[in-house]
Amino acid sequence: MAVHVALDAILKYAFSIPIPATLETVAYYYMPCAVALPLAFVEMKNQHVAVEMLHQMFPAGLQRAVLVFNGFVSLAFLSVITFLAGREAYRKFDIGEYMFGEYPIVIWPGRIVFFLGFLFFGIVVLMKTISLIQTTTDHFARLVDADPELQK
Repeated sequence: MAVHVALDAILKYAFSIPIPATLETVAYYYMPCAVALPLAFVEMKNQHVAVEMLHQMFPAGLQRAVLVFNGFVSLAFLSVITFLAGREAYRKFDIGEYMFGEYPIVIWPGRIVFFLGFLFFGIVVLMKTISLIQTTTDHFARLVDADPELQK
């Protein structure tokens, strides 16, 4: 994305030859991939923003119960968002959504990316919640601790 935008700026201002549909490409292709696809990976690594002022003071059993409750609330939210994103992606795919401009550009694939990103995010949250219920530990946290490559 950065190379595309930088190249467009250089070509536009140095040679008066802009790359067509740069704004649309960034907005409808790069940004959905940059925003939605990493959500599941970040959740696997436990790198989402968390405020644990009180949680750390709870006994281990209560901490686990809070994490399981959080998993169920997150799953409910992600289920709704995934359903709505999937429904919208299907509708836009069905009509073949595209944007008119200097060049017509197909924009429905970005909606499928959002659907997939939230679907994978929900699957990871489900797996983590089940792991917490069954084994009292976060399965992904153990994997990240065991693999130095995932710690990066």
